[in-house]
Amino acid sequence: MSDAAAASTGPRADEQGLVSVLTSPARVRIVLAGPVDASLSDELATAAREAADAGVPVDVDTRTVTFMDSTVIAAIAHLAHRISHRVRFIEPPDLVRFLLEVTHIGEVVDVVDHDPGFPGALSPTSAR
Repeated sequence: MSDAAAASTGPRADEQGLVSVLTSPARVRIVLAGPVDASLSDELATAAREAADAGVPVDVDTRTVTFMDSTVIAAIAHLAHRISHRVRFIEPPDLVRFLLEVTHIGEVVDVVDHDPGFPGALSPTSAR
């Protein structure tokens, strides 16, 4: 399957996406898993608001994303413009890299191919 097909094929009916936020004094990590789409828009908005309000660098972990639509890209773009640090994507799969590239959001975020870890996590919160 091509990258374009992978990014545009919808999620299976039995799959449910997840948005969660990890916080520490030094970083925030938004973890996205499964199919992440418009059905999670409230959770995405809450996660982005929490991340921006923390005032620290933000990581977005998309390693287990199976589907992503423009709702997610819009939320990350909005977040990237609200904070002073560049948003950092942790090991994004090909479908996420494709969306970052075609939407040019990849120009305002960083992508790392190795998880730098998340020491000192205070509390995970799950939006769904």
